[in-house]
Amino acid sequence: MDARNRIGLYGSYFLGMAAIGFTLPYLPLYLGEKGLSDRAIGLVSTLAALSGIAQFPVGLWSDRIGRRKPFLVAALVAVAAATLLLRGAEGVIWLGFLVVLFAENGIGRAVVESLSGAEAAALASKGEVGAALGALRFWKPVGIVIVALVGSWIAEHRGVGAILPLLVALQVLAIVAALLIHEEKPGASGAPRDGDAEPTPAGGRLPRDPALWTFVVAMVLYHAANAPGGVYLGLFLKRDLQAPERMLAYAFAVSMVAWMLVVWPAGKLADRLGRKPLLIAGWAIMAIRLGLVALIHHPWLAVANQALDGLGNGMFAVLAAAWVTDRLADPRRSGEAQVIVGSCLVLGSAIGPAASSFLVGPLGYRGLFAALAAVGAVATAIVAFLVPETLDRPGARPEGRAEEPMATTSDLSTVP
Repeated sequence: MDARNRIGLYGSYFLGMAAIGFTLPYLPLYLGEKGLSDRAIGLVSTLAALSGIAQFPVGLWSDRIGRRKPFLVAALVAVAAATLLLRGAEGVIWLGFLVVLFAENGIGRAVVESLSGAEAAALASKGEVGAALGALRFWKPVGIVIVALVGSWIAEHRGVGAILPLLVALQVLAIVAALLIHEEKPGASGAPRDGDAEPTPAGGRLPRDPALWTFVVAMVLYHAANAPGGVYLGLFLKRDLQAPERMLAYAFAVSMVAWMLVVWPAGKLADRLGRKPLLIAGWAIMAIRLGLVALIHHPWLAVANQALDGLGNGMFAVLAAAWVTDRLADPRRSGEAQVIVGSCLVLGSAIGPAASSFLVGPLGYRGLFAALAAVGAVATAIVAFLVPETLDRPGARPEGRAEEPMATTSDLSTVP
């Protein structure tokens, strides 16, 4: 990969996702300052997550035309505009609309997340899809940690809303970086090569694969259990544990550092050992972390527990995408593989906060996290007993897969 495309792909992903360092610890508090109730915050988060389902047709469209760049740039422009307008926004409807564009799982970042992953998977060498996805996902927590820590200082001295101008600058730089990506002409590298198995036409019917749909259920349940933590953990720390605002940033920084440390080795191990053992571990870690939140009575223990959150989410980010990529095994469907995973993320992230918004009142924060841990345990059992391995043995080609994995649909190594 040449320097221009390295800066374009990794730079746009790094800068585009960095604002999650604001959305996770501070967005619920900011919306609360704007007058939204806990229930309204949960419902707005649900709407934002539901909007991310739009990434699915976008991913199929990008496969059909063989280009990712136009969609990445458009998504980043929408996020930048929402960031700029959010500080002066008032009213539930206007705030809700901007959050749909701005939020972690909203349409803008959902498209960036999925299509950046599709680009990385398309570039992977044979047997290295997990490692390629791990290398890309490494940059996400780096930006999040930087924004969370810098934001903690800004929030304590100038208020939570004062972080937004910094985010606007980052989003503009993300657009500039994405414009640097140089793609090959559509179809130049996505066609099957001699000796490849005949792939299913891109943009066709949804796959008739019971194992894939079982895994879809497991992914939706994962995020239905995990997503409310992003909405309510900060409120739990602030209101129940009386933690200072800077500790909210520390909690999510710990999570992102753990994510950063796990994604690269998880991808490499999954290529060598298989997907399923690490998938089970990732799901189980998520459930254990939620159960521990329900038992914690000191803010520093809640911060330390966030390391499990980072481990579980980092493993999911790499392994779920690798599993679905294995299962589809079509060089013209790399976008589809990524948006299947991304759509499960946003669907679960819609269901979880929606249900939690009605449960948090009668159950309280502790009771809510205990209920979410039970959902996580069910999801873990599904992965353990019903989801098959996609690598038959270390280094082997999974059954039914084309001889060459994920041919390139946009060549990031082409010299402009």
